[in-house]
Amino acid sequence: MKYFKIRRLLVAAVCVSAPFLAGCDKQNLSTLGMLGPTSSKVEAPPESSTATLYLTIVRGLIDQGRYRAALGYLDQYAVSEKKTPQFSSLHGEALLGVAKYDEAATAFASLQGTDLEAVGFNGLGRVDASREKWSEAERHFTQAVAARPSNADYLNNLGFAEIQLGDAASLEKAEFNLRQARELEPTSASIRNNLVLALTMANKKDEARAVIDGIATSRERAAVQKFAADWAQKQHKPAEDRSVE
Repeated sequence: MKYFKIRRLLVAAVCVSAPFLAGCDKQNLSTLGMLGPTSSKVEAPPESSTATLYLTIVRGLIDQGRYRAALGYLDQYAVSEKKTPQFSSLHGEALLGVAKYDEAATAFASLQGTDLEAVGFNGLGRVDASREKWSEAERHFTQAVAARPSNADYLNNLGFAEIQLGDAASLEKAEFNLRQARELEPTSASIRNNLVLALTMANKKDEARAVIDGIATSRERAAVQKFAADWAQKQHKPAEDRSVE
């Protein structure tokens, strides 16, 4: 009876999340200057059938932004199932979603030494980024990339942290990492837009224009160019000017 109840919830979660996932690649201003997708979309290790159903439901809820509901299912899971690295990864995502940063960091840190270690480092970087601790974020994203060098999302996150640091050396690293990420994921709007930011911040206007010119629609090209220019101008303001905005 328990299996069929979970199964019905699983079907509902998958059906609801499908349109959301299909829309993730659509260009909008929320993809400008953003970190990459969450680490909930990772290859899950083998679990028992009941555990797999619970964690699949949780992944669907996290993809929908229903973090408190996900925490409820994770609490229920913990009553009868073993806490695996996959559980800790999803637990970290849900806690990060409700801004419980210390608890999220603990969950992600527990993944060190497991097959999801790279996910843990990326999660720790995203916790740092949420707190605007960009030096720490860069360090954790660097560790994630070292563990999974071909992961475009981790390279994108690292590049964005380096953009936030803003010095010449960091911007040079950001450009390299974002170009590599873009070769790995050529269709990603987030990676492309972060690359435009890096080039704009480094005053490489012609190279930034070349990337922008590759955007299909004029409206989107104008939006990306304006956002990058405004963002760079804001970052270059004296600290006292930025503090009053």
